[in-house]
Amino acid sequence: MAQQPTATTELDPTVQRTLVLCFDGTSDQYDGYNTNVVKLFGLLQKDDFREQLCYYQSGIGTYLTPGVVSPIFEWGAKILDEAFAIYLNTHVMDGYRFLMENYHRGDKICIFGFSRGAYTARALAGMLHKVGLLPRDNQEQIPFAFKMYQKTSAAGIELTAGYKQTFCQAVTVEFLGVWDTVASVGVLMGRSLPFTSANDSIKTFRHAVSLT
Repeated sequence: MAQQPTATTELDPTVQRTLVLCFDGTSDQYDGYNTNVVKLFGLLQKDDFREQLCYYQSGIGTYLTPGVVSPIFEWGAKILDEAFAIYLNTHVMDGYRFLMENYHRGDKICIFGFSRGAYTARALAGMLHKVGLLPRDNQEQIPFAFKMYQKTSAAGIELTAGYKQTFCQAVTVEFLGVWDTVASVGVLMGRSLPFTSANDSIKTFRHAVSLT
């Protein structure tokens, strides 16, 4: 009988794995009316992390800041997130953190997303392209790396290039697949981030659009 992997199983860094990240749409999470993101995640192999690791993130409007416990405040926080995408940074950085903690050189990165989750997926790929990937266990640097990613001035771009060379490794995205990407996130006040429209670090990109 083959030995099943456990949390303490030592990984062989020479074996390439696939890291799959799935970002759901606005207000979407697992329920009775699941999106294609949840359906895709349900089909992924998740029983051997030596071959593949899978990450799922519920959509914009489902995130709350720590300590938000009142139903009224919870409702208000979700509405603000949907309207202004106040947690967009958190959505992107959480996906980045997953990669930072699990990526080994040679691993394949595959990212999927729906609607505003599709935009989050493209933003994560954009951050990887512009900033690179921090070494494992550099949690405190993630917010700073995101600020570097947001810079669009000539001086900021030069500073970010130096940051990438100093702190990060260059990685590519093997596959980026999205459904119905929005142009920006936030219903009332749209937000846009660099390299969400074009990104040379993505090997294969596919965009499915619904026709109505």
